Amino acid sequence: MRRLLSRRLNRTTGTDEGSALMLALVVVLLGSLLVIPLLSYAVAVTTSSRIEVTKTARSEAVKGALRTALANGKDLYAQCSTSGATTSRPIASPGLGIATSTTCTTVKDTTEMKSSDLRVAMTTVQLGALAPVGTVGTPYAGSGLGTSAWTADTTAVSTGGKILLPQLPGHSLTHPSSTGYPMPAWAGSCIAYFPGTYTDPITISSSTPVYFTSGIYYFENTVTFTGSANVVIGGGSVDGCTSDQDAAYNAINAPINHNITGYGATFVLGAAGRLVVNDSIAGTGPVVNFNNRLVADTDISNQPSKGVNIESVNGVSSGGSSVDLNQSYLFVPHSMSTGSPAVDAASNGYNASTLVPLATPVVLPAVQTNPVIDFSFTGANNGTLYVPGYVSVPQGRININVSATSLVKKNISLLGGVLAAQFTQGAAQPAIQQLGIVNRVVQKTFKIVSTTTSGTPVVVSVAQVQVNDYGEYVVNSWIITTGGG
Repeated sequence: MRRLLSRRLNRTTGTDEGSALMLALVVVLLGSLLVIPLLSYAVAVTTSSRIEVTKTARSEAVKGALRTALANGKDLYAQCSTSGATTSRPIASPGLGIATSTTCTTVKDTTEMKSSDLRVAMTTVQLGALAPVGTVGTPYAGSGLGTSAWTADTTAVSTGGKILLPQLPGHSLTHPSSTGYPMPAWAGSCIAYFPGTYTDPITISSSTPVYFTSGIYYFENTVTFTGSANVVIGGGSVDGCTSDQDAAYNAINAPINHNITGYGATFVLGAAGRLVVNDSIAGTGPVVNFNNRLVADTDISNQPSKGVNIESVNGVSSGGSSVDLNQSYLFVPHSMSTGSPAVDAASNGYNASTLVPLATPVVLPAVQTNPVIDFSFTGANNGTLYVPGYVSVPQGRININVSATSLVKKNISLLGGVLAAQFTQGAAQPAIQQLGIVNRVVQKTFKIVSTTTSGTPVVVSVAQVQVNDYGEYVVNSWIITTGGG
């Protein structure tokens, strides 16, 4: 019995031997069917991820190139302004570790005004007054008649073919310092002025740069730029030694109410107020640059100053109000000030200009009533007065007198249109003299192309950007494409 049982147990045990091996083989087979595809998938994903990382890095490099170009809109405008539709200009690369090349071309130029909207370029309203030498644009046909007829062709808002006779904007009655406010040493050498009412004479002759922050300035005395004066008036396309924001926050003892508005600045000349640029004080010669006045459409108080850099308070002050200037040789309606409806400017703290020319224009250098704008030089150094906006001084004289030996470095540019009683000019003319309207390009549309220059894949960024001459910009379109690799 024992032998029989032993044989049976041995026979049963022998039957089970090898079945585990079969199961193991099945498991290995199934595992191979799953693991190999998983490994292949993992390799594919890893490879794809590496490619995507490379693409992303190169895409960010060209994005960074555009962002670097847009970091300073004013510099971008200056760099790309000399480009054309088929002539590109290089822009510095950001240096992000991936080599890129950036260029720009000009797609479109936009002028300040449409041709159909160009106001009258030059108007002289005193009897016998003629358009000055250096006039740019078509003078008003009724110039020099000395009657009130010209007022029928005026508008308070710039209109094509009409004479702009702007109202006066609102202005602050506060009296900021007539010597300005220095910036701290860490901000650089600079003196800032703030909008307001100035009754004391101002003379700027030092080589320390001066910046008039943006807004409305009302002067009742002489403002003289002479010596080595280096002056920028208002924010805009010409850089000043500081900015509106920095001056407001950092100028030493700056007024609490800084009165800064919009871009650019408007000088309003009332009572004995006038603007003088000369070399009466020794120096390298004064350089004075206005920036065009820009205000928001919602800024009702400042709307009359839009596009206007210099204007006089017109009429005759009379017992707290004003009346028209009505002479046999010159008629000018008294100024109105912003309001709804507009009011007599005298009620808003303005006094009519007293600098009315004599009846008969004189030949220089004979002495006459002080001109409301006086550009006079006898030496050989610099002398610049650049005014891109409108000049409205219909009861004042503009004087330009440069000696024959000092013409080369002289530049008087009144580019936004001029309304004046008369001009007096010397026999010699400045090297640059533009009086009237130059319809300036104030906005450009650039195509900015950035591309990787080594390795693969090749990534290209193409953007179209509108940039104003004072630096503001908007990106119209931006496309990034990736080539092979």
